[in-house]
Amino acid sequence: MDDTAETPADAFSLSLRAWPAQDPNAESLPSLIPRINEQRGHFRNITEDGLEEEIRAAADGHARPEGADEGDENVVQDAKGRQDEVLAAREEIVKFVSKAQMEALYALDFVSLLLSKDTPKQAEVSMSSYLQQHVPSASLGAGKVQPPQVSEAERRDEQLVSRGWKMQSLNSAADSLLRSAHRLEQEIEHETQYWEQVLSVSEKGWAVCRLPRERHTLGVRFGFAEAAPEFKDRGLAALRRGEDGSLVLDQGPVSTEPKTVRVRIQGSEGRLIGASTLRSSPEATQLPIEELILRARNTIYEEECFHELIREARTLVSQGVKTFGSVIHLPQQANSGKQILIDLVSPDNIVDVPSPDTQSSANDLAESIALSLRILLSYAHRQNFYRRAQPPPPLTARKRPTPIHSILRPILTHLQHRDAIRDLSTFLCSFSASLQTAGFPSPHTLEIASNFHMPLSPSTTTTPFTILTQFTKSNTKPPSESLIEALLAPIDSTATMTLPSSATLSISVRTHLYPPLLGTEYRLSAAATTTPSSARTTAPFLSTLPIRFTSRHELTSYLHHLCTLDLVSVACSPDEPSGWSPSPLPGELTKTVGGRKKTLVIEVPGPRGQMEVRRAWADGTGRSTSLGGGASSSEEEEAEKVHVWDGVRGRDEEGRDRTKSFREVVAEAGREE
Repeated sequence: MDDTAETPADAFSLSLRAWPAQDPNAESLPSLIPRINEQRGHFRNITEDGLEEEIRAAADGHARPEGADEGDENVVQDAKGRQDEVLAAREEIVKFVSKAQMEALYALDFVSLLLSKDTPKQAEVSMSSYLQQHVPSASLGAGKVQPPQVSEAERRDEQLVSRGWKMQSLNSAADSLLRSAHRLEQEIEHETQYWEQVLSVSEKGWAVCRLPRERHTLGVRFGFAEAAPEFKDRGLAALRRGEDGSLVLDQGPVSTEPKTVRVRIQGSEGRLIGASTLRSSPEATQLPIEELILRARNTIYEEECFHELIREARTLVSQGVKTFGSVIHLPQQANSGKQILIDLVSPDNIVDVPSPDTQSSANDLAESIALSLRILLSYAHRQNFYRRAQPPPPLTARKRPTPIHSILRPILTHLQHRDAIRDLSTFLCSFSASLQTAGFPSPHTLEIASNFHMPLSPSTTTTPFTILTQFTKSNTKPPSESLIEALLAPIDSTATMTLPSSATLSISVRTHLYPPLLGTEYRLSAAATTTPSSARTTAPFLSTLPIRFTSRHELTSYLHHLCTLDLVSVACSPDEPSGWSPSPLPGELTKTVGGRKKTLVIEVPGPRGQMEVRRAWADGTGRSTSLGGGASSSEEEEAEKVHVWDGVRGRDEEGRDRTKSFREVVAEAGREE
């Protein structure tokens, strides 16, 4: 036994392969054709003459058939490969046989050690030397054990205990099944409620999709595809199921507190006189899921709007826009002293804010500005869409900056143009009234731009619908975009005024807060309705037109100068028999009476008001006549005869109504000696 265990595996040779039998299909046509193609090539290369030559050469033994060398090489390679396969199979068989032999020896040692307790001599014969050296003989034994005797009472007790355990196990299994069924029923109800709410959200038009990082979680997309990169990713929230099966909108770490852009109007005294409407919403637990999604969309839209306003405000410092903390201050209006404040607030957390006068027109202005800001942001989104639809620019290493949208600029443009038109209208009304009181029919007109609506008079009939109709007649874009583009275009209003000589001036007011204008420009020119007769008298100063002005003060000063020159031309016209002649000094007329020189000075505006005419002798004696308002404080002016035209009526120095025209006063001054 020991010799068998110690015999190496390579000491014997074992062949288990059967004698190969001849394949009956070896001579069949399907097997012969591949062999012929492999040995001889294609059949088109085999000819009868070639075969006969090969047969004769094989019979003579002088020449080998074509391709014989290649066939021999293939046979040698096949034989070598076959030998390698046989050797590998032999090694594998030897390994398995050795393993089986070792396991059989282990089993023999176990049985021998077990029998060594009863028959030690016989067991030692079959026991290996390794086991005899390391394990003592008779150390392993086996015996038959009789089961204990159980009484009938104990047997019944065991049966009762076994039955009780079975009943307890069955009751526990039944309770577990009932609890599972109840839990499954609740789970079905919760799932049904969850999917019904998800279906309701989808039917309301919200886009329901999978979350990019949680493929097994549904989400709702309520943001805007063309929003800024900082807000595009925040427009997607998870739709999770609550413990009671309700749908929960999970927006992540972002605050779910509603926010809105607030516009306030502050008076000159610093008191709040107007504000936009803030609508408070109930608690989130009291709102349906659709309202929560809508509120989240509105909040992210308002936050993006204020974010774009802050970015744009930094570029409008030169226009007077300032940012203090989180509040944007628009430039103060010059004529009323009002200032517009814009900030982002939560409607539910506003405290200690005085309620503005609900009847004030400032509330309407604040509400209009707030609405315009939101509309302009929506228009900016549409422009982003058009820009994205265009072919992209060439790739560069530099990151393309996010464009700054024009949201505040159109608001500032309309506010600045409104102030300019209002100031110009006030000036023209006052100036024309003074000229009409002095006897000159000086009508004026004011034509407001079609893309700017401001009710300067009750007869204004311009409405957004008329503007929309006018700007969409020859435009292929949607009407809403055409209306916004009209509001973004430069605002051009035109006013006309008539000088005393019947010459008509045209004043074009253009406001555009974009380069190169960046403000309001006044363009003064001669109207096309100016007659040749009036052009002859006004030619000396109308030849310098048109002239551009950047401020209303420059325009009014030049208009006063033109009116002064025009009054001089009227007083010296050939139709006036007063005999006055112009002096080299502007606004001065001279006349010689009895060897003495008389002077008539016309100033618009004069020290007493808008218009003033003074007459005096060259030596300073005599009297003066003034057109305008206000009393004189000097002793010389107290002695002067004053005639005032204040745009309402004519008065003399004693306050009596003396309605005289400018021509009558000039003629009377020319007759005095």
